[in-house]
Amino acid sequence: QPDPQPPGGASPPVRRGARARGGGAAAATPLTQPQYKKTYEGGLFSLNYYRQYFDLNTSDFFRNCLASMNPLTQPSADDFNHVGDLYGSVWITASLVFLLFFCNSFAILLSGWFLGMDLETLQINYFKMIVASINLLYGYTFVIPAILYIVLKFYLKVLFLAPFTNLISIYSYANLLWSPAVFLSIFRGFLVNHNTLDMVLKWSCIVVGALLSGFSIIYKIKVYFTTIFGEDDKKSMYVLLSLLVLAHIGFAIGVKISFFGKL
Repeated sequence: QPDPQPPGGASPPVRRGARARGGGAAAATPLTQPQYKKTYEGGLFSLNYYRQYFDLNTSDFFRNCLASMNPLTQPSADDFNHVGDLYGSVWITASLVFLLFFCNSFAILLSGWFLGMDLETLQINYFKMIVASINLLYGYTFVIPAILYIVLKFYLKVLFLAPFTNLISIYSYANLLWSPAVFLSIFRGFLVNHNTLDMVLKWSCIVVGALLSGFSIIYKIKVYFTTIFGEDDKKSMYVLLSLLVLAHIGFAIGVKISFFGKL
């Protein structure tokens, strides 16, 4: 006797376990092995091995940047099967470091010009500013995805993981959404004699940048979580999302202190 078929002749649905433990209901959309555009020979200690993470042409890069400017862009489940790219991660973060450094320095110079102060009197510590921006931005963009990956792989024992570089891509492309707030911060230089307005503008820049980039990150990570967590694992999912929100708030406060002074 052949196996009974569902009405309409459709094949029975194939379900999978999202986690190695917990016995939760399986997620509906499976993840597969990471997809690479090309195959590169060599091991971890070969430069050729890392070319797969920079295998990106100009049109693809700008298409990714344009898509990331909309925080409501919803990735498909298949997007999490790709390795992502480190090209955008490196250069977008580097560009944001430069923009924060340039816009903040320019705002200080404008303030000094309105007050009739020269460069020696302003005493701008450019080295400290650039080092702080590099540590803060690259640290957040790479360390938080690394911690998330480790928790999913070794603590929650998720079977179908998105590649680590894919998680980095989500964070790095979301950094583009800080750009409007960074350019807006230049106008602080015109408010040197208006402390209240200056403080309002500083916090407005931080809130706008944090909300846009944070929403983009959490929204995409939540879509990813729905593919790996079952109904019985909702608590773990929302706990992780809450921790990621707190980490992003801490990052925003770090940007405020590093570039705009004390809270």
